Amino acid sequence: MIINTCRVPISSGSFQIVRKASVHVQSQVYSNATEAKPYSEIPRPGKLEFMRAFMPGGEFYDYSIVDYATAMRNRYGDIFIIPGMFGKKDWVTTFSTKDIEMVFRNEGVWPNRDTFASLTYFRKHIRPDIYGESVGLVLSQEEEWGKLRSALNPIFMQPKGLKAYYEPLSNINNEFIERIKEIRDAKTLEVPEDFTEEINRLIFDSLALVAFDREMGLIRRNRNNPEALTMFKMTRDILKYVFKLDMQPSLWRVFPTPTYKKMMKLLNESVEVTQKWLKETQDTLEARRLAGGEVNNNSMLQRMMAVDPKMATIMSLDILFVGVDATSNLLSAVLLCLAKNPEKQAELRKELLKIMPTKDTSLNEDTMKDMPYLRAVIKEALRYYPNGLGNLRTIPTDVTLSGYNVPKGSSLVLAFNVLMQDNSYYPEADKFLPERWLRNPESGKKTPISPFSFLPFGFGPRMCIGKRLVDLEVETSVAKLIRNFQVEFNYDASRPYRTFFLMEPAIPFRFKFTDLDN
Repeated sequence: MIINTCRVPISSGSFQIVRKASVHVQSQVYSNATEAKPYSEIPRPGKLEFMRAFMPGGEFYDYSIVDYATAMRNRYGDIFIIPGMFGKKDWVTTFSTKDIEMVFRNEGVWPNRDTFASLTYFRKHIRPDIYGESVGLVLSQEEEWGKLRSALNPIFMQPKGLKAYYEPLSNINNEFIERIKEIRDAKTLEVPEDFTEEINRLIFDSLALVAFDREMGLIRRNRNNPEALTMFKMTRDILKYVFKLDMQPSLWRVFPTPTYKKMMKLLNESVEVTQKWLKETQDTLEARRLAGGEVNNNSMLQRMMAVDPKMATIMSLDILFVGVDATSNLLSAVLLCLAKNPEKQAELRKELLKIMPTKDTSLNEDTMKDMPYLRAVIKEALRYYPNGLGNLRTIPTDVTLSGYNVPKGSSLVLAFNVLMQDNSYYPEADKFLPERWLRNPESGKKTPISPFSFLPFGFGPRMCIGKRLVDLEVETSVAKLIRNFQVEFNYDASRPYRTFFLMEPAIPFRFKFTDLDN
């Protein structure tokens, strides 16, 4: 998961374009706006050129917005405009860390950004009975967003709130390990081509545990539960619909296109299931209280219900909507990096053996405290396969970026994730090197890294509220899997992901899982 209420993930690390040094424009931040060039001179393709590029036969047909943005960087330099069409605004896109820092440092206490218009329309006009005056943390802006974030921060951003999930998450991962043993080939020890779906089920079950205080069992015990499968389908399809409606040129604002109709139907179904599940959870807990049983009032869901039941409904749905695909992709990326770099996998296992002397050693807050190499591995996987171009922001004042005047109210794409594969920011960027995030054992120093080139969870007040939950889930899964198996991938992995909205697998992940002796 990445519960990304703070950034719009529109990038991938899989599209390889060698940047032309002669085209690269070194960005400058002008302190005097009178020195800046006018907004009209920012490089940009024409609207018809942009639209044709994504149509059948076009230069970027079936490519992601990331592939497009990276190619435009080669063509125009570190700043250019992605033209808006059919009611959408232009997006000023910058790859300059100076620009990115300037925007983040001056965004105020209520950062504003473009949101998913199709989702906002559904919540405001199709289901106002559920959402009322609030469209939720993902889509809200300004004071409404500030109030929601203030209420949710103590629930999501404090580590103590996660203590209760170590044991149940470990149990879910134990079930996933058994599932791997069931489905892998008896001779090759490789899992089937559709293993990505199994990873998605693992993450879905893990996040649903937090969102609904219940175990879904989609991994093994209850694989065909129709309601759970409805929600699972929502997490798989919704971002694809959002990409088609809100990122690519679309006429849904003019008339209800087929994609629009499919999306509205799926959102309606997911709302109905969410309401049903939350009522069942609360009824079960109330019955347990009356019977004198133990109830965990500190769970994230119960703490949200105590603040506002309607907010709990919205957030429970959004945890799945925003989280499943992104977190599944991160977990697959970590496994792929470790499979293709066995010496790093061995180093990680050496660390794991210290806190997990046996394969079934329980994970808890104490055992997970001192895991620097595990966290460096995950951090490097985020860099190696970045799951987003960057953040969207709507600027509150006029600003000068890369020598151009950008007026108040403009929409910006802060495209820092592409920099993660740029050798000028990350030496040997094509190599998987977790050590770059650790202190050198001899000098005691870390490799200097530009802080505004690595922001996978965003920055500032609108930083991703689900970061700690993502950390907990991915750390638990990687620890359990690498402690139980030697993981290999014996196929070409030169372009394992493609990106439309989030990155998604472009190849079958037929990992080989070999049981460890002890």
